[in-house]
Amino acid sequence: MNTMRKAFWLAKLELDVSKKHYLLLLFIAGIYSFFFYLTMPPYLEDNIFLLDAFLIIYIGSLSFSIKPKNFQYQKMDDGLYASPYVAMLNQLPIKRNVLVASRFILPYLSILIGITIVLVGTYFFSAELQSAIEPLPMIALIIIWLCISFSIGGIFPASDPGDQIKRFTFFWSYMIIIVFFVGMYLIFQVWLDTGFFKWTIQLANDFTILSIIMSILIACLVMWYWFNHAMKQIQKNDYLQ
Repeated sequence: MNTMRKAFWLAKLELDVSKKHYLLLLFIAGIYSFFFYLTMPPYLEDNIFLLDAFLIIYIGSLSFSIKPKNFQYQKMDDGLYASPYVAMLNQLPIKRNVLVASRFILPYLSILIGITIVLVGTYFFSAELQSAIEPLPMIALIIIWLCISFSIGGIFPASDPGDQIKRFTFFWSYMIIIVFFVGMYLIFQVWLDTGFFKWTIQLANDFTILSIIMSILIACLVMWYWFNHAMKQIQKNDYLQ
């Protein structure tokens, strides 16, 4: 508890600098809500892949859209990419587990706000989505997507302590992203003949409680992995080289 209390205190310092960026978050959430409202009827009927792709892109943007430039992951030295803010705090008498824990608080807060606004807003205005899922399973659907978003979005705060970027690192990173989207298309659109978001609607409808439990368990495991990855990186990197 003491670790989390100190982590929240560190996150509050960053929040004071990032307040205006939350207005940008609300603006982005509003745009995506409108987009999903427009595309939901044809998506539920024809499984349009574009909605699934933009939903994943939206999730990825939430973790860093609220970060001022000096807090963002960027090149610091030859081959070292990290957050200058983390590098600075690492020189102070702050326990590393506190520092690492603090990196996840604001990104996850932005995910909580952003996903909730988009899904609740789309559900409120889309009669088609209301027909596809009842209010109680809709709560399960929101929890499922929060867990998916925490799992995917955790890669960004986990990267803040830094990585040694080699010659082809960015190339392989882009290749992984391409393979991810191609794989998602083949699995859901071709094999299962449905959309990813539509598939989660079916899970929430048919296995409401089980889907909540499994989503939370998987998200906890993935977040634990991201936290431990960040701890290893902050111990390994030399920010004074």
